[in-house]
Amino acid sequence: MKIQSVKYSDREFEYYFSNCQQEVSQQASSLPPVVFIHGILSSGQLFTHHMMPYFDSLGLTTYSLTLRGHGSHSVKPSSRPFDDHIDDVATFIEFVYQQEKKPVVVAGYSLGGLITQHVCLREEIKPKLAGMVLMASVPPQGFSQLNQAMWLDNPVLSLVLGQVMVMPNMALLNPYYRNVLIDALFACKPNEQQLGMLLSELKAEDLRLFLEPHPIDDRLSLSVPVTVVGAQEDKLVPASQVEATAVFYGVEPVFFSPMGHAMPVEKEVAKLAAYLAGWCSSL
Repeated sequence: MKIQSVKYSDREFEYYFSNCQQEVSQQASSLPPVVFIHGILSSGQLFTHHMMPYFDSLGLTTYSLTLRGHGSHSVKPSSRPFDDHIDDVATFIEFVYQQEKKPVVVAGYSLGGLITQHVCLREEIKPKLAGMVLMASVPPQGFSQLNQAMWLDNPVLSLVLGQVMVMPNMALLNPYYRNVLIDALFACKPNEQQLGMLLSELKAEDLRLFLEPHPIDDRLSLSVPVTVVGAQEDKLVPASQVEATAVFYGVEPVFFSPMGHAMPVEKEVAKLAAYLAGWCSSL
């Protein structure tokens, strides 16, 4: 899978794409395309290692968008980065919908999960949706609740994460910072390949993303299927926050263990991929 770029509706997108459905079966033509939205300190490449190849093997067309300011994306955020991400993802869904001519499943991970929730509640996007997947997602209550919980439960991690977001490559030269972050992201000690998958495209985050809570308006409703998945050993988005998200959408959460926040590259990622691909295929 190689990165692709396109201009659509006056916006520039960089994304990974894979489509093997003609090689699988004619039945695959009825399956919804899946759009992955990554989280902090990563890019669309995050899903190319395990998730997209597994989905492809079942005939699911997949796209993985790189948010502006991440990876090799050439477009920089404006003074309102969170709004940029929402507008970009909404427009990208329009693009995929036009390409595939059928509704889309949007799968948001971590920060990408909160962005996905905002996008999927837009009235103009709802008709283009087949479902919404939230993986270790920032809860609907937004960053204020999540940040407060992290500060109270693990202030050291909160401080280290802040340093890594501001200057990731320099901060991770500090062995202590590196060990704290790895311990927070993985349930089991990762190998160098796993670390490379997760940390290969580190770029500083725009802290304006996290200074406002960006909560979901609880007066809005979503009429498409939703699944909420979490990692039992996650220290960034703990089980209590995943449960709060599931309650908000009226579904039962699904947890994977042993697994930390780095779900797309964790040791047990095959089980996660099998569940999500099966869920998408059932729509």
